Amino acid sequence: TLPTLIYRRLSSFGPSSLGETAALAVLVGVVAALGIVAGALVARRQRGKVEIERPLEPFWHLGAARPFVAAGLWLLLALKLGLPLLALLSEALTPALGVALSWQTLTFDKFSEVLFRQAVTIRAFRNSLLFAGAAAVILAFVAIAFAYALERRMGKLRRPIELMIELPYALPGVVLAIACILIFLKPLPLIGVSIYGTPFIILFAYLARFLPLALKAPVAAMAQIEAHHEEAAKLDGASLWQMLRFIVAPILAPAAAVSALMVFLVAFNELTVSALLWSSGTETLGVVLFSLKEAGLAGEAAAVAVSASAIILIAMLTLDLLGRHLPQNILPWRL
Repeated sequence: TLPTLIYRRLSSFGPSSLGETAALAVLVGVVAALGIVAGALVARRQRGKVEIERPLEPFWHLGAARPFVAAGLWLLLALKLGLPLLALLSEALTPALGVALSWQTLTFDKFSEVLFRQAVTIRAFRNSLLFAGAAAVILAFVAIAFAYALERRMGKLRRPIELMIELPYALPGVVLAIACILIFLKPLPLIGVSIYGTPFIILFAYLARFLPLALKAPVAAMAQIEAHHEEAAKLDGASLWQMLRFIVAPILAPAAAVSALMVFLVAFNELTVSALLWSSGTETLGVVLFSLKEAGLAGEAAAVAVSASAIILIAMLTLDLLGRHLPQNILPWRL
């Protein structure tokens, strides 16, 4: 595919191929932009035809077939999720590739190696937690301001701005990484500081890529808030900052917190952006996982993958517990 070709060219030939890969990145960007515009046109045509106040109703009533359909779906989930996880566990818990898992071959040496002895893996876990956590916290605050601006202040400019916000998320991560390289390869104008080769370029890329994901819940929550709270604040002489701080932010805080956790879930195992932006000391979990697999250390890579999956599972369970105390339709799996 085009993103794979871009990655291979840039990895094999280095900066000398930056012009060619940039041209390919522009081509991918044009395709992504056309897709976003097409989606916007379809949404505009459907606007007003959907009764959003009407509660969701079943489309099909299965009747007596319900248990069989449910059993088939559970079987599909078990095959789709269970088999890959069992394969990872089997590879991580055996001493070598191809050894059958049994009580005699069971070993936790690979987990000990990647979690306690390999400095690069430990550093990757720490970096991924820091990058994903920092991006989630920053975007939680930014999403509140953006949600208010999009819903109350943008008017006719809202849709073009939303398209610009969604484009980095629609683009392949490799394309966004090349854009960040071209932006920050030279020192920034006026201040003369370069963040190329530093952790901040990865954080910047995460903020750009996951802003659309962070905006979903706050924008939906903002659309349900009546404007009389803000009008009352204006009558009392409150400034825009005071209104955001004391009225809008507390109302949107639950939705912003859920969005932050969703961003963390996606960013923690991110690979395609950081694959071209990492440098020595800023390796992410996805980069180390890919490097271990490329080096032929499939067992160690499987141990890293299982450990990362456990962290994501804990985060999702926490998110699900919080979702029970939040407004409806914020969590995508609790609609």
